[in-house]
Amino acid sequence: MSPTSAHELLRDERWRSLTADQEKLRAYADDEWFRSGLDAAYEVLGDNASRLVQRHAVLVIQPDCVAGRTAERCVDHVRRQGFEPVRTIRFHFGAEQTAGIWHYQSNISTPDSLDIADQVCGKGDSLVVLLRDTTAEPVIPASLRLTDLKGRSNPAKRTEHHLRTILGAQTVLVVLVHTPDEPVDLIRETSVLLGPRMRELYAAMAQPVPPGAAEELAAHIRDLYAESEAHDLDLQAAWERVTARITDQEALSTLDKVRHGNEKLDWPWFTGTLAAAGVDPHGWDALLIGSEHIEHDLPGIPRLVDRVSIESWTNGEGVLLTRA
Repeated sequence: MSPTSAHELLRDERWRSLTADQEKLRAYADDEWFRSGLDAAYEVLGDNASRLVQRHAVLVIQPDCVAGRTAERCVDHVRRQGFEPVRTIRFHFGAEQTAGIWHYQSNISTPDSLDIADQVCGKGDSLVVLLRDTTAEPVIPASLRLTDLKGRSNPAKRTEHHLRTILGAQTVLVVLVHTPDEPVDLIRETSVLLGPRMRELYAAMAQPVPPGAAEELAAHIRDLYAESEAHDLDLQAAWERVTARITDQEALSTLDKVRHGNEKLDWPWFTGTLAAAGVDPHGWDALLIGSEHIEHDLPGIPRLVDRVSIESWTNGEGVLLTRA
C-alpha cells in the first residue's frame, strides 16, 4: 500500500527508498511542500513512485546560466553522462521559491547572502528539466548521481570535472544550476518550484522519452537567450568595470581592501555606492562581486539539513530499488 504521509514512511523501512538520512525525513514530515509532493507522486505513479523517482533527476537551469550562455553546454554535458531530457517546464524562480528550496540550509545564511540568492534566481525565468538516468546498472539514485556531477557551490570544493566548474561558475552564489540531492529532495523541491505542475513531471516519469524532448529543451533555451542580455559572468572583469565607474576615492580604497581579501563586503553599502555612481546595483557585475566577497554564513550554527553522501546509499542506509 502506498504511504499517505512521511509519518507512515517512517514507521517502516520504506523511507530508505527516498533518502539515506532518516533525520532528514523527520525534518520534512510536516513540511507542506513535501506532503503535497509525496501525495502527487503516489497519486500519479502509484506503488511504482519510489522506483521511478529514483530513476530520474531534476536539473534547474538558472538565469545566471542563461546570461552566461552556458545552458546548451550544460545540457550537452549531462547527456554525455547518461542523463536524457524527458520533460522541460519553464518557471520563475521567485523569492518564495528560493526561501522554500533552501529553507533547511539557509538558517545559517546571512541576510546579505539571502538577498543575493533571491536576486540571482529572480533575474529571469528558469527551466526545470526532468532527466532520466540511462545507466545500465545504477548503484545510486539518479538525483544523487547528478548532484555529485554538479559539484558544490564553493569553487574551492570542486574539481575540474564538476559541471559547475566546466560551465565557469566562479563564486558561491552565482552557480548557474541547481539539483535536488536525492529522491526525497526531488519530491519536495519540484513541489516548491512548480506547484500543481509537478504532476506533469511524475506523469512523464512513467512514459518513454518523447522523440521531441531534447528539441523542446533546446527551444526553451533559445527563447530564454533571445529574451535576455548575455554576460561574461567573469568576476575580475566585473571588478574592472565597476571600479572604472566609481570616482569616490574613499569608496575605492574600501573596495580595494575587499578585493584583496582584507575585509568582507558590506552589501547594503556596496549597492548604495554603485547606485550613487550610476552603476546598476542589481546587475550581474554587482551580484558577482557580492557573491564572492560578502559574509555568507552566520557563525556557530549547524544547518537544519545537510546533503547526504554517496556512501550512505552504497552502504545500505538508502535502498536502490530494481528496475522493472
